Amino acid sequence: MKFQHLKGALLKTALCFSLVLLIAGENLAQDGIFSKKNKINRYSYLSIGGGSSHYFGDLAPYRVFYYSLYTNVRWNATLNYTRQLSPRVGARIGFTYARIAGDDFNFAQRNLTRYYANYLRNLHFRNDIKEFTLSGVFNLLPQTGKGQQGRRNFMPYAVLGIGFYGHNPVAKAPVTIESGVVSVTKGWVPLKTQTTAGQGLDPSFPKSYSLLQVVFPGALGLKMKINEKFDLNFECGLRITPFDYLDDVSADKYPNPTLLGDAKIYSNRTAEDYSARTGKDRIPVFEDIMTNPVYGLNKSGVITPSAMGEQNIGIGYAAGLGRGTPKWDSYFVSQITISYIIGSTIKCPPIK
Repeated sequence: MKFQHLKGALLKTALCFSLVLLIAGENLAQDGIFSKKNKINRYSYLSIGGGSSHYFGDLAPYRVFYYSLYTNVRWNATLNYTRQLSPRVGARIGFTYARIAGDDFNFAQRNLTRYYANYLRNLHFRNDIKEFTLSGVFNLLPQTGKGQQGRRNFMPYAVLGIGFYGHNPVAKAPVTIESGVVSVTKGWVPLKTQTTAGQGLDPSFPKSYSLLQVVFPGALGLKMKINEKFDLNFECGLRITPFDYLDDVSADKYPNPTLLGDAKIYSNRTAEDYSARTGKDRIPVFEDIMTNPVYGLNKSGVITPSAMGEQNIGIGYAAGLGRGTPKWDSYFVSQITISYIIGSTIKCPPIK
């Protein structure tokens, strides 16, 4: 059933994208962008820059997307080449290196009454995304003249494309305590290798996910003309990914920790006394959630004592309960780039 749901979602996404390309292709044909008479309007530009990255997913729900705009914010760097094919349409090849991150410990405290279960879950991750895309760039206003000389001082534009990216979610091991001193563990551990949902360990568990995925970038931006050779660009865009493991969390169930061996510490982290990423004490808030009736913990039934005998991991999410939701993950980037115009000089014919 899960495969059929994913297959249907991918088909709908592909059909929508194909429709957009069809409409765009109709417009391109009408503009005659590949005709010789349009050569004067063609030029290229190389852009470099960077900005912020924001993650949406199981550790940062879409319904409060605005929390992600200032919680667990990370960075991105980008390099792209654009060929302006007509006054209104360009084609872009781009590479973006974006780091995203999520942390239940931080995010849940934005609204603890609503997200106390996320605080108890206590998962976190970091993911470095290497993204390659091919996109159409559509100027939303007409130019004031021909070619690069006809660029407006301010030009709003839209971007729509397709691409792929490599990724690898990682997390930190629990903190170590020596002589009463709390120490955050150095280094990050790839979560795919830890099979946190029991991937591939049993036929009833989900299959392992791929570290290469498809992405559909969409963005809005504004170009500001500095001079004849340089533009300054401001762009914000959402990366839609038909994928739910950017954070290594989906609707999969918590597996029995006896099946995971040492990897169980990355699967169920509810019982950790300290934040593995920052080393901050979790106990005061943890105890408040467990005892304060305002959280409705006894009514929710989502937290139960695990009963694994010698493998008991304390108060936490029991095996068989869901770790997350089936919704796709995505990420949002804001970028400031500077563009260098690589234009062809149009020579006037000699006077005879």
